[in-house]
Amino acid sequence: MISHRSQYKFNTETLDFVEVKISPGKRFLQYLVHFICANLIAILFLYIFICVPSLPVEKFHASRINKYDKDFVLLVERADSIAGILHKVHFTDDQLFRNILEMDSLPGNIRYAGRGGSEPLLNFSSSMGSEIFSKLLQKVDMLKIQLKIQNDSYNEILKTAISKKELLSHFPAITPINYDKYIWISSYYGSRQDPFTFIKRTHKGIDFVGPSNTNIYATAEGTVTLVKHSRKGYGNEVVIDHGYGYSTRYAHLNKILVDEGQDVKRGQKIGLMGNTGRSTGTHLHYEVRIDNTPVNPIHFFADDLSPAEFEKLTKKSN
Repeated sequence: MISHRSQYKFNTETLDFVEVKISPGKRFLQYLVHFICANLIAILFLYIFICVPSLPVEKFHASRINKYDKDFVLLVERADSIAGILHKVHFTDDQLFRNILEMDSLPGNIRYAGRGGSEPLLNFSSSMGSEIFSKLLQKVDMLKIQLKIQNDSYNEILKTAISKKELLSHFPAITPINYDKYIWISSYYGSRQDPFTFIKRTHKGIDFVGPSNTNIYATAEGTVTLVKHSRKGYGNEVVIDHGYGYSTRYAHLNKILVDEGQDVKRGQKIGLMGNTGRSTGTHLHYEVRIDNTPVNPIHFFADDLSPAEFEKLTKKSN
């Protein structure tokens, strides 16, 4: 039971203090008023604590946090911009180079490095900055992985390009003679009637007809493996080994201008057109072989090379 302090008032007639009797209802009302006032005071203090402007130190920290949030957003946007350039420019160029060099495409799951990234920071505050900072770390990690993959891909492309360049320089890609109005093909590769026996036989090369002593050029880089001076069969002939399984033969020459074991370049003059050996007239018999098997030389000619460009190429090599 709650004890209640007695209240008194002064009686002017008796000149004495008389105890005042308070009813339970009135006493409850007094307690209710006291409770409400106490709560109002507490709410007032809470409002002042929350709404009154922060102290200078608190304001400073709040300002810094807001700035960091904005910086994180800006960094995320920049990371997205870098990723866009990587995907739009470098990935596109990478695929183009691979197509040109006839390389396999890089699978998408390797090129884009999956969808992983950093785990959110456990000790970071749960503010907006935490989410943005975690997202930024994920993007940076993803970019680092994708950049490494792209760098490795470029290194692979470079090695292949160097290898292809070496291969292409040894590829018999030009005609052994510069076309002009006095040069034409008299006999193509394939089955034909032998001009001496009139029996159908396989012609293993292409015959170019032209004036005597017309310049004959090596069609690719290589090493001269055969120089034969004969009046039978191929007559005066030169055979060049270009490596990678390719070799070429130049027959019926009037004069040979190279020696066995000599290295030659594409477009280098190696002899003069003639009529030696088993021949019915001045011409060049030209063969291309792969692993010593004759193939059609016409499939190797760069048909977009103009006479002027051919002449420039030969002058550069001689």
